[in-house]
Amino acid sequence: MRAYILLLPLLLTQCVDQYGNPMSPFGPQVPPPYSEQREQYRQQTQDYSQQQNQAAYERGISDARSDSSNGLSKSYTRHFQSYSPGTQTAYRAGYDQGYMPPLAPYPGTQPPSWQTQPNAQPPSYQGGNSYTPPPASDPAYNQGYDIGLRDRVAGRQNDPGAHTGVYDPRFRRSFERGYSDAYNSRR
Repeated sequence: MRAYILLLPLLLTQCVDQYGNPMSPFGPQVPPPYSEQREQYRQQTQDYSQQQNQAAYERGISDARSDSSNGLSKSYTRHFQSYSPGTQTAYRAGYDQGYMPPLAPYPGTQPPSWQTQPNAQPPSYQGGNSYTPPPASDPAYNQGYDIGLRDRVAGRQNDPGAHTGVYDPRFRRSFERGYSDAYNSRR
């Protein structure tokens, strides 16, 4: 019992508040770490930083879409004037999200004539621009849908290319369509 009484002052000196500041269990509480004006300034700078990062992210998406539609390689450093050192991470994340590489034909195949000839029009399909659901027996689509749904629920980035090697490369478009349908479906 006497040992506990001797340890009591030691235990009382080990009391700290939620910020790690020592506090006395007998006296008044330690004031908050920031004054009201300082806390307001800190909140304003944090909001400004978030706005800057959001703008850089959106610029990254826009620049990436422009690059991919013009057939340029994926390189966010090409747009060094669009971000600062503080917003580089947000810009790069937006660029990675917005870049859609063109689908390459399979090795040994020729692209359709409407893609190589100037002024040629792509073939029109029965039903116009309406969505045609994939057949339920398409295993590549189903596999892509399953993985896309898992990525969306886990909060991962929309990136079907991260799963290369999981599916048969002959059915890449079907896999990517299933992945995209699941990832972009309503939550």
